[in-house]
Amino acid sequence: MALSRKVLWIVNMDTLAIENQFGQHARAAGINTLCIRTSTNRLPESIAALSSQGFDVYAWRWPSANAHAAMAEASKVATLLIPAGLKGYIVDPESDSPGASNDWNRAGLANLAQSFCATIKDAAPAGFRFGTTSGCIYPASTGKPQIPWSEFFAASDALFPQTYWRWTASSGRRQNINGGTPAKATARGMGAWTSPAQGKAIIPMAGEIDVVTPAEIADYGRELNSRAITEGHFYADSPRVSPAVLAAISAL
Repeated sequence: MALSRKVLWIVNMDTLAIENQFGQHARAAGINTLCIRTSTNRLPESIAALSSQGFDVYAWRWPSANAHAAMAEASKVATLLIPAGLKGYIVDPESDSPGASNDWNRAGLANLAQSFCATIKDAAPAGFRFGTTSGCIYPASTGKPQIPWSEFFAASDALFPQTYWRWTASSGRRQNINGGTPAKATARGMGAWTSPAQGKAIIPMAGEIDVVTPAEIADYGRELNSRAITEGHFYADSPRVSPAVLAAISAL
């Protein structure tokens, strides 16, 4: 079963050169949707340029859990990016350090999450797609249980667990995570996300694609196919992503 939607994510796209490379990689991988972090400083212009090339453009962000900063992000999406042609937004509530400005894993943030989502969705046209992504097992009781999952999930059209099986740690060393294979990572993520998902579609994500193999991309595709999922997400583009991995994505 071929994927009907392939989404390539990117973290930093602050120059035209990076944008052009992103588009080249997307075409090589058979991508039809791009997901760009909202910190990109030329994003409104990029949305127009990439849309004119035939891509649907989404945006994403791990927003601050500070009320003022979170609502500034939501307002930016609603008043600047959606009018520029944005087709979707995926919020990424997480928590690395307790008490940090972007720590969503604490009590008392349900109303902020609800207001954040509503600000974006109220400004969105018909067909706009809102989603939530986060760590592979974060919704589990052993993960980050105080993130306001109910509010984020209720607002979402689809959910995107980060079922990465390999990453580059802060030390710079490549490490296997979540079982070290697409099958184990996907099973782990689905196990954590299914119960709280409120019946929303769950689409596991592949990553980090600069440290995975073409064979693993094919295995990821088989995992999606076994669940009758026709959409794949690939985190994240960079100059380090190999042509062989892009070709493997194109083959899905």
